[in-house]
Amino acid sequence: MRRMFRPEFRMPIVVFLCLVLGALSTSPFSGYLWAVGIFIGLGKIVWDSFGKIRRGAYSLDYIAFLAMVVSLFADQYLAGAVVALMITGGESLDEYASARAESALRGLAERIPKSCLVRMSDGSTIQKPIQDVREGEVIIIRPNELVPLDGTLRSSEALLNEANLTGEPLPITFSRGTFIKSGNVNVGETIEVSVEGGFETSTYMRIVHLVDEAKKHQAPVVRLAERVNFPFTAITLLLAGGAYALTGEISRALAVLVIATPCPLIIAAPVAFIGGLSRAARKNIIVKRPATLEELSHVGVVFFDKTGTLTLGEPRLSAIEAHDTRRSETEILSIAAAIEFHSIHPLARATLTARTARNAPLLEAKNVVETIGRGIAGDVSGSRFTITKSPVHATGGIILSLLENDREIASLRFEDEIKNNVSALFRSLHKEGVKMEILTGDKSENAERLFGHFGIPIRADQTPETKFAAIDEMKKRNIVVAMVGDGLNDAPALAEAQVGIVFSGTENSAAIEAADAVILGRDVMLIVELFDTARRAMRVAAQSIWGGVAFSVIGMAIAALGFIPPVWGALTQEVIDVVVILNSLRAARG
Repeated sequence: MRRMFRPEFRMPIVVFLCLVLGALSTSPFSGYLWAVGIFIGLGKIVWDSFGKIRRGAYSLDYIAFLAMVVSLFADQYLAGAVVALMITGGESLDEYASARAESALRGLAERIPKSCLVRMSDGSTIQKPIQDVREGEVIIIRPNELVPLDGTLRSSEALLNEANLTGEPLPITFSRGTFIKSGNVNVGETIEVSVEGGFETSTYMRIVHLVDEAKKHQAPVVRLAERVNFPFTAITLLLAGGAYALTGEISRALAVLVIATPCPLIIAAPVAFIGGLSRAARKNIIVKRPATLEELSHVGVVFFDKTGTLTLGEPRLSAIEAHDTRRSETEILSIAAAIEFHSIHPLARATLTARTARNAPLLEAKNVVETIGRGIAGDVSGSRFTITKSPVHATGGIILSLLENDREIASLRFEDEIKNNVSALFRSLHKEGVKMEILTGDKSENAERLFGHFGIPIRADQTPETKFAAIDEMKKRNIVVAMVGDGLNDAPALAEAQVGIVFSGTENSAAIEAADAVILGRDVMLIVELFDTARRAMRVAAQSIWGGVAFSVIGMAIAALGFIPPVWGALTQEVIDVVVILNSLRAARG
């Protein structure tokens, strides 16, 4: 019951009450009640048309407007009120679907800290809104906090996760004096940063503003119903005008206009797309706007982010190389896990996950000492072990050395991993004739090592700005673009693409706000499911639209010959609408 009184349904409810009360009334005032409903419908069309014209768009409601005006002059108030109900009710469905999907998503700036800890000149600290922090002030970033402002590192070292900005999942160590960008996450100990610039000029906010600009200048898509509307309008005016010119009976022209009221065009697509939204939601996909499904059906190229989208986006222990033949890989893993148990480093978590997965024995470490950026050491089974970054360069990953009493006994390699079914995803999209490219902020050798064998073009070392530019370039060639990503660095590209698709596995509010569809979870095959849902919804909508138009044209021809009066014409249109709606509901199946 609460949903019925949502703002978008209030107008059709009022028109419906006018229609019912007028029908039940035995007084002469029944016509006035129907007239009220007509004027509500006319006001709705005028208001919506004004907004559409300002955006350079067109309305589908001109026939309905003409039908209601003629019904007033012909004293056919009931027929006009029925048309008003169809118009207000049809558009409410589209508005409801959009509002319902939007309510499931978070705001753009949700992840930005609202305040930060500032160290004063006397050594004390104070909490200040980040907008009030000035250049030169020193801010304190605690473990697992997002760096809110750009600045220079004052601490001796910092361990930061740059996945938000570059997509690289492995943390990086920074030394004193290094410039640090906002948007990174501190995964080490508490650090201090001397602020450079301010909130509005920070790296994070530049990305946010880029997202906002992309959304403002998004090119409108010519929808199927709009393309059908023009020939349909021409046929309607020809039949209505011809009937009136030949007979002089305005009721015949009104009957044609009432039957021609473009409700199949207005209702068919929203109902089919709402069904598609429901089908997608059952598959853990939130589509923000019904029109997104229509746009998806026209996509010619899909750009993929790499880290967190096609890969798991977190380090995994991929290999153990024993340099001491007296110790097995299992024993080495147990020793490393015993020491790393005392660390919060992402590689430590990966080591513990690997020990559990391989069911290696659980050992205990004592006297553990960790130096952020240098390594961690502890006593295990009577020996002193140290884990530190290997001096050996790792192509596409990180190598840690395990030392026993300062002698290297093993190497542990950590890499990002490709998600399951990525190969099936590429095959499915290729089969549908969709071109694909990978845009990643990661190094070229890493991306080529993971995805080079798929034969898909790869653009590495991409920034949020260059990803944005790549999509803009493709759009200028009149190609409909979809972007699939998961992090802050993808947000501008997601907003610039006609269809942005984001994986919602982490705290990535900016990406979610910029996207048109949100996939809950990590399964890449849900992208194929989304495309299939869009094509099915579009196919059903097209069948409903063309079928409804065909029935309407037949009805108009009969009305022009004088066999259908205006009120029966309105009821005939209602029957056509019911048929269209029932057919459109098929989009929700599956």
